[in-house]
Amino acid sequence: MTEIDHPQRILHLEMSQNVRDLGGYMTADGTLTRWGRYVRAGDMDRLSEADQHKLLGYGIGTVIDLRMKREVQDAPNVFSGSDQVHFVIHDFWGDRFDDYRSWRKGAAPEQKLADLYCAGLVESGFVMADIMHTLADSEGAVIFHCRSGKDRTGLVAALLLSVADVPRETICADYALTASQLISAEADTQLDPHQPGYYLRSCAPETMALTLEFLDKEFGGPVSYLKAQGVNDKCLNMIRDHLRGNDGAA
Repeated sequence: MTEIDHPQRILHLEMSQNVRDLGGYMTADGTLTRWGRYVRAGDMDRLSEADQHKLLGYGIGTVIDLRMKREVQDAPNVFSGSDQVHFVIHDFWGDRFDDYRSWRKGAAPEQKLADLYCAGLVESGFVMADIMHTLADSEGAVIFHCRSGKDRTGLVAALLLSVADVPRETICADYALTASQLISAEADTQLDPHQPGYYLRSCAPETMALTLEFLDKEFGGPVSYLKAQGVNDKCLNMIRDHLRGNDGAA
């Protein structure tokens, strides 16, 4: 068994895919990230009552919706009107999404998707800063999601794990785990990689590696990127303490 396929990793829900805990990852100093603090997920608009009870029983106190306005309107998160959680919308792409697409028409899917991520991180850095502040200020467990739980959710997860000093190889593997968690994943492998838009469906570890390398080159690393967006040391330390289990919890 590896860190990635730890039996606690996946939260099995009836009506949502790709729901997984960021706990149990080894950090640079040999400690493990804390279970039950930060959870990443796909769509949360069709959760059954049993799913909702399971998440509340897991300790979820804050729900962060990363989707665009039209996505939120078309398929509202089931917790959007709940008085049992703190519900927040942080629209990462906004109306800027079409501006993020890669200009490298002949590039490999991994590079084109990384270009999309990198452009988004630059242009929507202010949104990422808001997300980090919500993650830092939240009490109890936090679940954050987009649609499939791959792109926007993957970027937030990668930055959280970077703040906790989890190795790059592990961060990229966590990102790529989405491929085995979506019902459509097997069908996607049958698609022609030369089809327009194919790269948007991929989640190879190389994509996240390229994205993190971009942050290294342009900002001096993921943590320095967050600082450049206005995330201060207090906020970063709170996230680090939450995820590494130094906030008074076991």
